[in-house]
Amino acid sequence: MMFTVILLVKIGIFVGLVILYLRWRKRFSSSEQVLEGIKGLDGWAQNNKEAILRYTRIAEVVTGVFLLCFGYLIGRDHLHLIRDGIRATGTIVGYKKQYFRGSDGRVSSGTEASMPIVRFHAGGQDVEFKDWMGTNAEVLNVRVTVLYDGERPNLAIIDRPVWNWIPWAPTMGMGLFLVLVGVRGWMAGK
Repeated sequence: MMFTVILLVKIGIFVGLVILYLRWRKRFSSSEQVLEGIKGLDGWAQNNKEAILRYTRIAEVVTGVFLLCFGYLIGRDHLHLIRDGIRATGTIVGYKKQYFRGSDGRVSSGTEASMPIVRFHAGGQDVEFKDWMGTNAEVLNVRVTVLYDGERPNLAIIDRPVWNWIPWAPTMGMGLFLVLVGVRGWMAGK
């Protein structure tokens, strides 16, 4: 599904660039014409400064809200475990190979990682889970600290103080920044 969406976006961008090229190729046949076009664009931007700023603020807020939602979506379980999780000692008992698609969407051009399988004791039972962060070095019987949900022990991660926040917290931080900058610009009226 994601591969199809990415492919459609790439095709759309390509078609847009081809149409733009075909439409503008005769207008910019020399460097002087290109320079005149840039000067004309500068004049237009100066004359339409208010409209440009308004649309820029809208783009900032929309992008910021998107990043906030996306960051929350990919990080809600980690945030829940960081805030309310219970710590326990676990052991890496195995690894599961996982293939990640390459930038072209194919598994064959992607990378392979070994995802640790961790076993720990919670609520009178042994629980196993596959961690979200892979490695290239498969080392067994390594003791790790585990963060898990007391009500759902299968919801667990290896506790890595900095990596627990990656990539969702920077994404949400950038989203919050963009929303604040856009709203501040609106309120300042500049």
